[in-house]
Amino acid sequence: MPALEGAHNFVIHNPTIYNTESHSHTSNGHVSDGIAIIYEASTPEAAVDAKERSYAPSCYPSTREQYIEDITNWAMATDSDDVMPLFWMKGPAGVGKSAIAQTCAEKLKESGHLAAAFFFSVSGRRSDHTRFFPTLAHQLAALLPDYREVVTGRVAIDRTLVDKTMSAQYKSLIVAPLQELKEKGREVQQRTIIIDGLDECASKTAQVEIIDIIASSIRAGFTPFRWAFFSREEAHIIDAFKAPLVSTLTQSVFLPISREADKEIETYLRGGFINILRRRDFLDLASSWPSDEDIRNLVEAAAGLFAHPATVIRFIDNHPSSDFKEILKAVLISIANPNSQLASPYAELDSLYMLILRRVPEDLVPSVQLLLSDMAIEGFDGSSWRVATICNALGISEFIFRRICQHLRPVITFQTPPPDSLNDLPDPTHSFYGPGMSYNDDSALKYTLFNVHGTLNFHHKSFFDFLIDPSRSSDFCVTAPAIRNRVFESRIQQQFRFASSYTIQGGSALVSREDNSSSLLAWPQGSEFVDSFLKLWAFSFHSFRLVPDHPYFYQLFETVSSSLLRKLAQVDYRKGLISRVMVNGLGLWTGASVAGCFRAGVCRYTEGSEFKCINKDNYDRFSSSAFYRMIKKLEIAGVIRPWHPQLGSSRASSLLRDFSSRKSQSKNSGLYKYGHGDKSVIWYWEFDTKERYFHGFQTVNFKEAMAYYKADKFTMWDWDDSDVDTGDDGNDDKSDRDDKEEDKAEDGDTSDDRNRVEGKDRPNYQLEVVNGDNGKEGETCMSSGQNEPRNASTVGIEDGIADGADEGACSDDGDDTAMAENAFREGTEFEGKASRNHPDED
Repeated sequence: MPALEGAHNFVIHNPTIYNTESHSHTSNGHVSDGIAIIYEASTPEAAVDAKERSYAPSCYPSTREQYIEDITNWAMATDSDDVMPLFWMKGPAGVGKSAIAQTCAEKLKESGHLAAAFFFSVSGRRSDHTRFFPTLAHQLAALLPDYREVVTGRVAIDRTLVDKTMSAQYKSLIVAPLQELKEKGREVQQRTIIIDGLDECASKTAQVEIIDIIASSIRAGFTPFRWAFFSREEAHIIDAFKAPLVSTLTQSVFLPISREADKEIETYLRGGFINILRRRDFLDLASSWPSDEDIRNLVEAAAGLFAHPATVIRFIDNHPSSDFKEILKAVLISIANPNSQLASPYAELDSLYMLILRRVPEDLVPSVQLLLSDMAIEGFDGSSWRVATICNALGISEFIFRRICQHLRPVITFQTPPPDSLNDLPDPTHSFYGPGMSYNDDSALKYTLFNVHGTLNFHHKSFFDFLIDPSRSSDFCVTAPAIRNRVFESRIQQQFRFASSYTIQGGSALVSREDNSSSLLAWPQGSEFVDSFLKLWAFSFHSFRLVPDHPYFYQLFETVSSSLLRKLAQVDYRKGLISRVMVNGLGLWTGASVAGCFRAGVCRYTEGSEFKCINKDNYDRFSSSAFYRMIKKLEIAGVIRPWHPQLGSSRASSLLRDFSSRKSQSKNSGLYKYGHGDKSVIWYWEFDTKERYFHGFQTVNFKEAMAYYKADKFTMWDWDDSDVDTGDDGNDDKSDRDDKEEDKAEDGDTSDDRNRVEGKDRPNYQLEVVNGDNGKEGETCMSSGQNEPRNASTVGIEDGIADGADEGACSDDGDDTAMAENAFREGTEFEGKASRNHPDED
């Protein structure tokens, strides 16, 4: 009701009128906008009570009571109790740290002493350190109204606060708002923040930085919080907590694999079996099943490791109602006759993993081995695998995949996509890459398509460790040569299949031979729009893993048979390169895999070419000896051969000799034809041990690629307005850690290599390999089919300079000859110029 309604016979002097409705709306708008921005930058599923963590491990009643009591007492102690502001519970994998962290967080939340919690995980966004402090800020804003008002106002004014470095995020989102409240007399009370699984954060550097940021803040008295960390004892984390400025603030507790936990493990098992019976309506069997002897045997097998009984319960509960007794009996038989002879606390867990794998039906074993090998070959780096990419790349159908999940549910986690994720797709009858289509820059759409069949991950790191250790996993070891040969052969066969389904149009685009893309997919989605996208990415997936840049290739070529390596010569590298350009789009990518170094460089795609670079920061990861071994093997197998522009004149030969005699001893380079005939590409690479860089490119148009490289070899890695960074190349079957990288897919999650090749001296690319490292790598320069190294300065002459133009990897004409001759003449000058510019590359 109006304030002056019905009033009369009065006068208002010098009125000041406020529009309170507008002001209130603006204030609420700031809060609403700010909260939305923080929420988008956070990871809500990392909270203690997140729906996504509804099955998170917690301590069974009456277990781990002393640890829980100690931690909650520490968290709720007053400042006068003189407790350390940092708490670190450390211990090996599978010992129960996360269950204790979950239980403590729940109890502290219930009592009002929990400020926030972040449960890191190798799966999805919970491994992304860039979301860590925004997540804490969002939880604090939900809990503390005064803090919410301040932080949301700041973010609404400057949206970039959530995108800054971790240190800047912490200062602007946590410290500054709390300091402002303190100055206004509204200081926040002491509470505790729980951080579990710090070792599962994707970046080791970030793990240490988080500890340092928080310790520095505590010393400065910026926040009223206590911080509890739970993690494995990894070397870099140990060093961080040992630092003088951190250790004096920290109370640490070691949670061992100890037989003192036997009673608690027994309690956990009995409770788990009762739940199994309850879910099957067989509670009347609780007094007789399992027997006390069964429980004792299981406790003995666990040997103090909580991961063992947890895996047993999941394994038995995963089977049909009528089978639970038989499954427990099989578990106990396996325990009584373990395969491993190692005196290790993991021996019994290994025996259980072997039981799970050996119960896989025989007809399913090859697919299981193929899938697990592909999942494990790149290491346990924290990313989930995109099911649509990995299954279509490996030829695993939906039916086979779901059968695999049914049998491996105790050790792998399959996350299905939201049911309405495809509701807003464009016309399903059109191809994603059809004429006039422009969806390649739509990151949100591509992310949806990548995850159309969900994601996959290992349930626990101990299973990954088991799979890669032949002494533990025996026939199922994913690093065994026999399995790696099968995986490699499968890759080659799938590449042949996909390549044959495309034709090259206009020299730089692939067109499907079939109207229905689903016909070539093992697990199609059903619409042409989605399936055309999945098909090209599956092809790109294989193509990238069969070139020397991918770490996968480096791991396999050392062990695969010579006959399989020779099959690589028939791979269609040209279509493979075009597919990578198409799926990734023109421009610059970071996080590229280069020369076998995982996510160590930058990649730039131009039409028909792929340029890659490892700069000084990551150069130590590059192994020239491994690179040269690979070159030698590929030459002997006939997959690559030295290639030279068409320089038939004696003048060109003398220029080559003259230039080679003046080469820097630190620089190494090579020019090769990869593949044969119209399936080939030209591959140039060079690295400098003194300047500390590696550059390389593959191209279907050597003349244009080398001209571009020569002009911009040290500047092409810089951003310009036309570049769109998608984070990582789309050459992996894994989902990016922050779930933004929808553009990864060639092999599923990373591969992305956009490298810049230095064109310091064109003479280099006419040599197979220029000896470097002060002669230490001289044995690496090999010619096709020969076992004796040759002097690089004479390779081009001996093989015949004009030999390179006969197979169509690129057209060699007079312009190429002139260009190469000019490059020879300019060699010394150009090399000096590149060296002067090189520091800018960083």
